[in-house]
Amino acid sequence: MLLRKIKNDIIKKMAHIKKVVSINSLSNPTEAQDRILRGAYFLCDAVKQTLGIYGRNFLLEKGLKITNDGLNIAKEITLNDEIEDLGLRIAREAAVKTADEAADGTTTALVLTQAILKEIVRLMPGKNLTGKKSILEIRKQVNAEKEEVLKKLKEMAKPITSKEELIQVARVAVEDEKLAELIGSTQWGLGSEGSIIPEESNDAEDSIERINGIRWDNGFGTSQVVNNEEKQRLEVENVKVILTNYTFEDLNKIKPVLDSLIQSGHRKIAIIARAFTQEAIKLCIKNLEGGIEIYPLNAPYVNQNEVMEDIASVIGAKYYNQENSSLEDMHISDIGTAKKIISYRSSAIITGEREGAEGMITNTRIAERIEKLKKSVKGEESIFAKKMLENRIAQLANGFAICKIGATSDADRKYKYDKAEDAVGAVKHALREGVVPGAGLATKKIAEGMPDTSIIKKALIAPYQQIMANAGEIFEIPEWVKNSVKIEMTAFMHACDVALNLATAGGAISSERPKSLDKLFNGRNETEN
Repeated sequence: MLLRKIKNDIIKKMAHIKKVVSINSLSNPTEAQDRILRGAYFLCDAVKQTLGIYGRNFLLEKGLKITNDGLNIAKEITLNDEIEDLGLRIAREAAVKTADEAADGTTTALVLTQAILKEIVRLMPGKNLTGKKSILEIRKQVNAEKEEVLKKLKEMAKPITSKEELIQVARVAVEDEKLAELIGSTQWGLGSEGSIIPEESNDAEDSIERINGIRWDNGFGTSQVVNNEEKQRLEVENVKVILTNYTFEDLNKIKPVLDSLIQSGHRKIAIIARAFTQEAIKLCIKNLEGGIEIYPLNAPYVNQNEVMEDIASVIGAKYYNQENSSLEDMHISDIGTAKKIISYRSSAIITGEREGAEGMITNTRIAERIEKLKKSVKGEESIFAKKMLENRIAQLANGFAICKIGATSDADRKYKYDKAEDAVGAVKHALREGVVPGAGLATKKIAEGMPDTSIIKKALIAPYQQIMANAGEIFEIPEWVKNSVKIEMTAFMHACDVALNLATAGGAISSERPKSLDKLFNGRNETEN
């Protein structure tokens, strides 16, 4: 009994210990760095096999899913060595951040990360301290070259001038001509401010459904409401929505209307507000755990009042502005209805009905809202403000489209869904910012004009070389292969930043206690006194 007590006491104490698991030493100046790099390279070596139209697919145990999506694969890889795993996780950030900002380009980001990292490490002080450049010099030069490459990519970009061009951009990402045509032509019809939302369907064929909707730059009030772990987002359908710019310290002021909603059978409620205190968030989560789903969402950052009125027109709600209305006056008829809400930490999409009787009412409200905004455009002198207004009008007028991904099997459906998400991001950014030559040709061309003293010159050719290596044969890249300049710039930018962070790490600290203490007690009888 005594031994068991001792074991439990040790476990409790070690749970709070932060231990240094790897540091560089005098005998081996790169000990920690070597382990960090091994983890980063392992991830990059695995994922880069998927790059290009001849890239390999991976079978993921989780969900029995077949994919060549770089981010999905990267998220599933872990290493037993704690320090190697830290290196892997840092490298993975290049893909995660690229996906968050551009929706595609995750594999390219990791290929560039590894290539840039190798070039930096080659110049750094090694075991014999014979490096040619200091860490400070390397960081300064890489950052300067990064800005120059980003500038050249922007200058190289050409606008999309036809629906056919946009379809070709989608084709590169989705690898399915019919789905590419569906996504490309739909985005062309929606314009640069309209958005496509991929959705899995039980049908055998792909289809498009047009809906009303608004996107804004803010998201959920707490990650505790995330219900899609893979995408790290909240997804909820047929939800009642309260709109206000009040800050919630608790839910007392809207309790009467919440009770009315619940009594009417509504158990999914979203509150879009200026902010939520921790106490208010706790109350939302407590209700969520009890089967009543209350989702705290943060109101838009920019033009908050105006955009909230846009949202109100889409979902049939009344916007409670604290300047001229009181929450105590809120009635159940003031609550809007969202067909779907998709929310990340820093962005969200809300959609309303477009068809049927409810859709007709919504369409009328949207038309009235558009006319009001058009009058504002005429009276606006600021070019920037006028452009913002025009973008909001375009979003209200064109709405969103649900791209329903169909297939004859679950595995094929999931595979197509991942590709569709990439294609949706690619066409939207292409229409907004323009395109550059795809398949790594853009950065390859830039590299050819850089001096031999450049640190990242060779690294810029890596995506093109990897695509060719994956093909396994010499082939000519078609002229129509183009990629969004936004994706290219985002992938490269994060690759540079992550590579610098990895290269300059000279030690690592783990806060995890040993996975098991069983070895300490092997061969001993826990019932001993």
